[in-house]
Amino acid sequence: MKIKILIIGLMLTSTFSLAQLKKDLGQGSQVITKDSVKISDETLMVKSPIRASLYSAILPGAGQLYNRKWIKAPIAMGLVATGAGFTIYYNGLYKKYRKAYIAVREGSPNEFSGVLTAAQLAVIQDDYKRKRDYSVALTALAYLLNIVDATVDAHLYTVRNDKEMTLKPTVLQNEMSIEPVLGLAFNFKF
Repeated sequence: MKIKILIIGLMLTSTFSLAQLKKDLGQGSQVITKDSVKISDETLMVKSPIRASLYSAILPGAGQLYNRKWIKAPIAMGLVATGAGFTIYYNGLYKKYRKAYIAVREGSPNEFSGVLTAAQLAVIQDDYKRKRDYSVALTALAYLLNIVDATVDAHLYTVRNDKEMTLKPTVLQNEMSIEPVLGLAFNFKF
């Protein structure tokens, strides 16, 4: 019985405590239209993570260019292009040795007739197939990392350009010896 009364009491007090008073803003009241805090335009520049992701998905490195990461863009483009090049190269060799293996199995002449046996051609074609599959997997991984990198850079763009929060290298005094030690100083102004 005490629990029921307590629950009903809490429900009633919460209902009445959430009521709001509506005040009429008359002729004499002031309405603040502008914010009194000044923020520089550099801090307000925000990069859209979705836009950076889409740019990188369409063309590897384009999201990095959107985020103004000029050094990362050719690296991302190069990784994906190199992976695609290796995939095309190994796929061509795989098809060449696969065609020769099928020709040897059927008994028709090919460019490797008398040089390689069917077993040797099978091993070589399997090797090139494995290398092609690895290059496809690594290219897909580089492509996905390109998109993730552009997304993370866009998320961190405002933090990176904030003048009040900095991370700088510094020289510290080692407590055990006289030698200076390199370190990082995190400054946060508020």
